[in-house]
Amino acid sequence: MKEKIAVAVSGGIDSLVAAFILKRKKIEITGFHFFTGYESKKKSVIKDEITQMCDKIDLPVVFIDIKKDFEDKIVSYFKKSYTKGLTPNPCLMCNPLIKFGLLLKEANKRDIKKIATGHYVKTIKDNDGNLFIAKANDPLKDQSYFLSMVLKENLQNSIFPIGHLKKSQVRKIAKNFNLTPTQKDESQDICFIKNKNYKLFLEQDKKLDFAPGKIIDKTGKTIGFHKGVHNFTIGQRKGINCPGPHPYYILETNPETKTIIVGKKEDLDSYSLLGSNFNWFKYPEKFPFEAQFKTRYSQKCQKGKILKIKDNLFKVEFNSAVSSVTPGQGVVVYDKEIIIGAGFIVKNEKI
Repeated sequence: MKEKIAVAVSGGIDSLVAAFILKRKKIEITGFHFFTGYESKKKSVIKDEITQMCDKIDLPVVFIDIKKDFEDKIVSYFKKSYTKGLTPNPCLMCNPLIKFGLLLKEANKRDIKKIATGHYVKTIKDNDGNLFIAKANDPLKDQSYFLSMVLKENLQNSIFPIGHLKKSQVRKIAKNFNLTPTQKDESQDICFIKNKNYKLFLEQDKKLDFAPGKIIDKTGKTIGFHKGVHNFTIGQRKGINCPGPHPYYILETNPETKTIIVGKKEDLDSYSLLGSNFNWFKYPEKFPFEAQFKTRYSQKCQKGKILKIKDNLFKVEFNSAVSSVTPGQGVVVYDKEIIIGAGFIVKNEKI
């Protein structure tokens, strides 16, 4: 009996090549495409394009409308984060809840036990049988940071066919076998916000209250005014519009008092952070645990150690200062190439 695998098909080159690789292994695969309600084209048009694309590799596709789940679990989280002064990372929520949660659930309904995606990550199993997400072979495309919150029980049923390839190799496979994706561009980090204008997206929701307020410096002195805290995130320099003896950077946003605090670039440096809601692939046997850390996707790994404060509250201490540590973003714990665990930043600390 053939192995059955559900493949997430977005319309992009990565998921198409992932499906093609599995198809050549004589595995019985079924494509799944989710409609979130934020598509730039009509559903009927997308359906035709995806179907024609997949017909070329003899891949049947199931189309599922997940608008309510996507709105309740991802978009709502995104909006609420800004009302709390946090900078959300939708991919860190979407991957465990939608791509490796809902997709697996829909596959199981059809008697399919495993799923595959076109993510640039690998999985590695240690001698004790623990399964980890590992960095991809292409450092420029590695997406391990974004998959760090996927539950380990779901990871056991997940396959990443292109994690060992570089982007150039994926493009070459597509060209050699005449695989034409429906999406020509790279996918956006925030797929439900067009033109990357998240401020306009938030302001369109009349239920949200983003009132103007004061811009203050570290001493509490008012040096200007703003049109809403949602316009700013930690580390931001543009858009502050406050003349001063040096460039100002956003140090903190406070929706309750409707204030933002600004300071010098060096004021952005943090030597530690607090993180919660951790997802562990292997819980450290003892603390402090020395590791490498990422506090945002594009960042190089930073050396340091993690300490347990109490249940599901941990402190990360860096060996050297890290700039723009932002509450709401993820802190990912690496041991060389593999991810040990990840959580959400709740506070940055200067000392």
